[in-house]
Amino acid sequence: ALGIERVLREGIGNSESSGRKSAYFSAFRSVVTTAEGVAFLNRVWSREETIPGLPLAETDETTMAEQLALRSHPRASEILAEQLDRIENPDRRARFQFVMPALAADPGDRSAFFARIADPANRGREPWVVSGLRFLNHPLRAVEALDQIRPALEELIEVRDTGDIFFPRNWLDALLSGHNSARSAEIVREFLRDQRQDYPIRLRQLILQSADPLFRSVAILESQDN
Repeated sequence: ALGIERVLREGIGNSESSGRKSAYFSAFRSVVTTAEGVAFLNRVWSREETIPGLPLAETDETTMAEQLALRSHPRASEILAEQLDRIENPDRRARFQFVMPALAADPGDRSAFFARIADPANRGREPWVVSGLRFLNHPLRAVEALDQIRPALEELIEVRDTGDIFFPRNWLDALLSGHNSARSAEIVREFLRDQRQDYPIRLRQLILQSADPLFRSVAILESQDN
C-alpha cells in the first residue's frame, strides 16, 4: 500500500496538467490506507494544505470527507458534519445528508441506515440509495456488513417491483462489489440454493453476474492458499 501511495503522490506532484493531477489524486484518495496518506488527505480536505495546480471543487471535498470517514478517521463525525455545512448545492447537500449514516463509525447507525433503505418508501432517490449501500459494503467495512448481504438479497424482488429497471443490478453491484471473502460468497450461494424453482430467472442471473467478480476473487485466493 505504501508503494502504491508513493507512486500516486509522485504522480500528483510531477504532473503538469490539472487533468493528470486530478486523475492521480482521485486514484490516491480511493486507495489510501496508510496513516501518512490519510493524514495528507485530511490536510487537503481541511484546507491546511493545497496541491499546486489542482483546484478542488465542492464535490472533491465531499468525496474526501467520505473517504476519511470510511477509513475511520478519529474526527470522522466532525468531518462529516463540517462537510455538510460546506455544501452549498441543495441537491448535493440533501444527498450527503441522506448517506451520512452509511458512513458512520457506529455499526448501529449503519444498520439503521440499511433498515431505512429496506423500506421502499425511503428509496425514492435510487442513486442516493445505491451510494449508501456501496458505503455500507465498502471493502474497509465488508466484514461488518456480512450480516446484511442475505437481507439485501431477500429485498431484490421488491427492489425490482418498486424501482427503475436498472435498480436491481445497481443494488446488487453496490451490495457485492466490496466483498471478496469466502463467507460472503457462501452467503450468496446459500441464498440461491434456498430459493424455490419459481424464483425469477432474470433476478437469479443478475445475482450471478454481480457476484461473478466475488466468486472469481475467492477462487483465486483459495488457489493461492493451496
